Amino acid sequence: MRNRDHWSGVRYEIVYRAVVDSFPPQFQGPETSRYAFPVLVLSPSTPLSLQADYLKSLLGGCVTFLCLSLCFFSLGQLAVGCIIFAVFLRSIFYAIKSWKTYRQNRDRPLMNGSVEKP
Repeated sequence: MRNRDHWSGVRYEIVYRAVVDSFPPQFQGPETSRYAFPVLVLSPSTPLSLQADYLKSLLGGCVTFLCLSLCFFSLGQLAVGCIIFAVFLRSIFYAIKSWKTYRQNRDRPLMNGSVEKP
């Protein structure tokens, strides 16, 4: 399981590096690009394969937070477990919201009437 979670971070970085050059100039700086990335990676102009990889990295992050919270609960650290579980719930909410955006992008027709395959 740990390798999969590590791979999620690597996948996130691969997607980030693939799309950062396509950001508008005001969002290409190291600080602003990190904040703009979650919005711009799910824009309709981003290839669906990169959007799908981004979603997979989000899901890996969700699994990581759930596992961490369960570990802290099992160690009797209820306060830390609850905080990390709250982060897990927030990450699930964001992943679902991102998945809905991806689904809208995936289902939109292209200019020539066909649909792009992810």
